[in-house]
Order: sequence, then structure tokens, then C-alpha cells
Amino acid sequence: MKDEVITRKGVVTANHPQSAEVGLSILEKGGNAIDAGVATGFCNTVVAPFLAGIAGQGIMLVYLADEEKTVAIDFNAKSPRKATPDMYKIVGVTSRGNNIFEVENDELRSGPKGVCVPGTAAGLCLAHELYGSLPLEKVMQPAISYAAEGFEVRPYMTDRIANLMARIQSRPPLDKMWLPNGRPPTTVGGEKVVQPDLGRLLKRISQEGSDFIYKGDVAKIVAEYIQKRGGVLDYEDLAAYEPKVGEPMAVSYRGYQVMTVPAPIGGQTVLETLNILENFDMQSLGHNTPDYLHLFIECARHAFADRYRFMGDWEVAKVPIKGLLSKEYAREISDQVDLKKVALEPEIDEEPWAYYIERAIHDPWKYDPQPRPGGSSFSASADASGTTHFNAVDKDRNIVCCTHFGGFGDGGIPPGTGLYLNGHMGQLIPKAGHPNSVDGWKRPMTNDSPMMVLKEGRPILCVGAPGGRRIINRITQILLNVLDFGMGIQDACAKPTIDASSMYTIVDSRIPSKATGRLQAMGHRIRSAVSSPRVAEFARPSGILIDYNTGLLQGGVEVFASAMALGH
Repeated sequence: MKDEVITRKGVVTANHPQSAEVGLSILEKGGNAIDAGVATGFCNTVVAPFLAGIAGQGIMLVYLADEEKTVAIDFNAKSPRKATPDMYKIVGVTSRGNNIFEVENDELRSGPKGVCVPGTAAGLCLAHELYGSLPLEKVMQPAISYAAEGFEVRPYMTDRIANLMARIQSRPPLDKMWLPNGRPPTTVGGEKVVQPDLGRLLKRISQEGSDFIYKGDVAKIVAEYIQKRGGVLDYEDLAAYEPKVGEPMAVSYRGYQVMTVPAPIGGQTVLETLNILENFDMQSLGHNTPDYLHLFIECARHAFADRYRFMGDWEVAKVPIKGLLSKEYAREISDQVDLKKVALEPEIDEEPWAYYIERAIHDPWKYDPQPRPGGSSFSASADASGTTHFNAVDKDRNIVCCTHFGGFGDGGIPPGTGLYLNGHMGQLIPKAGHPNSVDGWKRPMTNDSPMMVLKEGRPILCVGAPGGRRIINRITQILLNVLDFGMGIQDACAKPTIDASSMYTIVDSRIPSKATGRLQAMGHRIRSAVSSPRVAEFARPSGILIDYNTGLLQGGVEVFASAMALGH
């Protein structure tokens, strides 16, 4: 069990200890939460680019204490404007990972045809430009130093790199940097991972801003690299990219306001699940009792059925987003929930993201102001290859809550740039007619779910996690742990959990066998999972609670992960 961090001035949480240390150091130097968050994010791109590369994407919530205002920053990737489904040859269906269609040569997820316009550098720089207080060079210096001078890996990193050895070996020059002497770096003897090209890139960004990537010489090099290899992303795509800044998307839940970023992410499915659960008295069932778990699973499966059928980028495709988040719609769904037995699982003999792509079990269009579209309306997405999350709160109670990720060279590595290009086209469907189909200038659907909770206009909680599709249920349960059961954030992150995003319900092995047996008797198909520092069976959350009565901040993180909460 990890100790909860309790302090008054500021807290930073991150999935990587070096990144949390960097974020806290910025707070201690007088930076605000945005400075600390941006420093943490750039550090992630150095110490764990396989989870959060500089050529990746992300989303961020920012609370500005002086203005009493919450802002959403969407720096998701975008498909090239010339992208079309016929760029890819579908050679069959697949059960590999979380995909539906097998594409020839895996071109959707790797190589030049898999590259989206990246958003991470632009998003972090814009957040700092709008809301930071320290000079960008000072904020980025720790990341620059780690890249140029190197950093010593922690024990958990050695295991991670070993698992990625084949991938790293196939992507020069990653092998020279991440496999010194042909093997993962050791944790003794001062061996370091040095990334000189990335260090030079970050230095130029700190001096010139992200335009150096999107409109300068690097953009020209990247565009030429991709087009010579058969991709369609061009210089104009890079030059036209801008993160979106606007109001969050929110629903009410038992007197709280729960917010996420208005983008095709997992946060909308968290909000829909909460809307459905609000129609039931969760406290009366008791935390993690069989009846409680059954109700959660059923409500979550209804929300996932909608996600797999209807979700996508509503700026390009027809998506009933207002209908999906309607309270009336949630009440209609809640009436379909049987409190004593399973209603959805017996019908499904395949993974739900494949099953529901052809089937709608609800009609959110009845509650949406848009005209109902004709033709098909299918969704589904593949899991991202890696993700990370961080939070920061400062002494003035400014807040940053951010999830971001990158492809670690899935799309190639233009020589000398320091950019490990993404394969984010793999989050789209290579078949026309779906809200999440490949199309031009489109945001791929992701599972990211950074959430912020407000009470009487003031934020009391920020939370998020890495973990692919399992992020959605894990974050929903943490919100229930805090809002319905009054837990502290470390306790909320440590409680046994479940996940209902796939054909089987994955149950934390710490949940008593008697409860698991009761769920099976109700009709649930169960698989038990044992989490450990080396095996991530569930999403790995971190969060910060704010208590205005005591003036205290509480930081908490997943107990099995390397994640760290630090305060001062």
C-alpha cells in the first residue's frame, strides 16, 4: 500500500517517478500548476517515449483559480487531409488486440500510411503560452537535460524495455539509444539512455516554440520522409495543425459537476455511465458487493454498446453526442437494467467492439437535436499502444489534468529530427461509413479519460489513467469511490476493481471468491486477473483531492504501478 500524500502547497502525480520529480521541482521554483504540468509532460516524452512521445497526442483540463474557470485543451492527432479508407487494403477480420479489420502489411498502424499529424508539442506549448508563468526554457530544461545528457533507468523501466526489445531493434536509431551494448540498460553502474537528436529538438522548441516542428525545417523533413515512403501526410497538414481550446464537456452527478475534454475520447463514455448509474442508490448496495458490481457491470456494458456503435469525431461525422449524454436517455437505459441477472452478455459470442459495430441496442438520436442520419452508423476503435497521465495542483489551486500518448516510431523516425512518429491512424476504421472511419482531417477515437469534478463551482478532484480501453471503467469506479463512498484519493485508487469493456468481465483477484461466484451465478462471464508491478491488468490511475475546509491537498496513485505522488 502506498501512503497518501497530504500537503498544503502543491502536489504532482505522474506515472513515471522522474516526471513527478521534475513537476514538483518546477512548483518549488515558483512555477504554477501549468508550468509543472508542461514540464512533466515534456519529461514524459524523454523518459518514456514508448508511452508519450513528442510526436504523439493528448488532452488536458486546466482550472484557472483567479478566473474561476475550467478550460479544455484538445491536442489530439489529426489524420492527413488526403486520407481515405481506400488507402488501405482490408485482408480480413482479426481478433488481434482490439482491432476489427486486418489491413495488408499492417499499414494502418505502422509505416508512413499510419502517421497522423501529431499534437503533443503544440498542445504543451500552447498550454504554457496561455497559462504558464515561468519562461518556457526553464520549464523544459529538465527534459532537455535528460535527453541530451541521459538519464539512468529505474528498475521498472528495465522490464519495460526488455518487453519492447524486438520493436526497438527494428527501429534504428532507437536500438542504439535504448539498448546499449545490445541489451536493456542496467540499473547499476551509471548506465544512461542518451537521445541527442531529441535533446536538440527540445532545445529548439524551448527557444522557438512548437512552430519549429510544424512550420520550420523539421516539418519539411518529416513531410518529405513520409511522402517518399508512400504516405499522404504533407507539409500543409503540419502547418495547418492547431490545438483546440474551449469549454469542457460536463454532466451533473449527485450534485457534482463532472467534466472532461470535448473530443472523441473515453471521457464521454465515463459521463454516460455516470448518468445511467445516477438512477440507482449505489450506497445502499455497499461498496464492491455482488449486487453493486453486477449493477456497475450492466450499466457499463450499456454505455460501451453505445460507444462501439455511435462514437467518433463529431466535427467530421454524424454522432449523437448530446443524445448520448442526455439524462432522459440515461433514464430510459436504466429501465432496461435487471438488478438480479445479466441482460447483455448472453447475446455476445465475440468481443463487443466487433459485435456492436453492426448492432444498435439503443436509440440516442431520439434525444439529440441533430437530424437522424441515413445509412450506417458504426464506431469502435483500437487501443493505443501506450499512454500516460499526470496531474498538478499549485498553492493558488490552479490545476492541470492531462492524458497523453505517442507511437514510439510506429510511423518511422526521420533521421536527425528526434521525432519518433506515431501510428495513430490505427485508431480509425479502414472501412467507409462509420463515425470512426478513416477520413481527412479527423480526430481518431481514443480511450483517454482525464476528469475533473467541481462542487459549487470549485474543483475538488482531478483524476486520470493510462491503460487503453480499461481506463474508462477504472476512472468511473474511482469517481464512485470518492463521490458516493467518500474515500480519500489513495484509498480510491487502491480498491479492487473490475472491467466490463470486453467479452469477459475482468475481476481483480483481490475481490473475494464468494462475490465472484455470485456474479457467475447471475450470468456474468468472469476472468480473474492478478495485478503486479510488472503486469498491468487494469488501468493505473492517479489523482488529487482538494479540501477547501482544511486547505489540504491529497495525492494518490495506483498501488502496483511505478506511479508517484509528490507534494511540498
